[in-house]
Amino acid sequence: MRIAIITSLVAATLFAAAPAEAIDIYINGKRATGLVNADLLHCEVKFDARGNLHILSPGYNVVLDKTGKPVRVVGSSDFKAVGAKAAKPKTRYVLVYQPNPKVGFTFDIQINNKPFRKIGLQTGPFTVGLGTTFHAGANALKVTGKPAGTPAPGGTEADVVKLVIYSGIELPDGTFKAKHPPVWQLVRAAIDRQPVQRSTTIIAE
Repeated sequence: MRIAIITSLVAATLFAAAPAEAIDIYINGKRATGLVNADLLHCEVKFDARGNLHILSPGYNVVLDKTGKPVRVVGSSDFKAVGAKAAKPKTRYVLVYQPNPKVGFTFDIQINNKPFRKIGLQTGPFTVGLGTTFHAGANALKVTGKPAGTPAPGGTEADVVKLVIYSGIELPDGTFKAKHPPVWQLVRAAIDRQPVQRSTTIIAE
């Protein structure tokens, strides 16, 4: 269970409501039962088999007095940055681009608010893995498409260009087996000449 913020009120309630005989509370492995008035940001919270509560957030340290009683928490959390790098999806995701010479569209793709790829009129078909771009959990996808060039004559609604994201597995021979239906897709036809912008959240497992 991952939470963004534990406020001082919630933290104090947890600590005060957890006497030593019931459960113990640990922050990054150090016993913190009895600690009050603590603010912790970007934490992962777990209960072990005995019911003890473990709060994990690299960067924090519990300060003890001479008797071993926790008196305060020092440091600042870097869990958000560490977690984003470490938590890669277990499922494989790929982005597939299927162009069509009769459809004149360019695309600008952003993933998690960072530029990912630009697709021009001369860009050929491709499949690219998203394993190093997606992280486990919510991923923000934004695609902006703009009409460009002069459409080829004879283009119809059946002439389309596609951007598709599939989830799937990698087979022993190195090939990718996609699951259907796709996770996400954007389709533009030859008759479409209006700009388009799509923003969505993809939950990567």
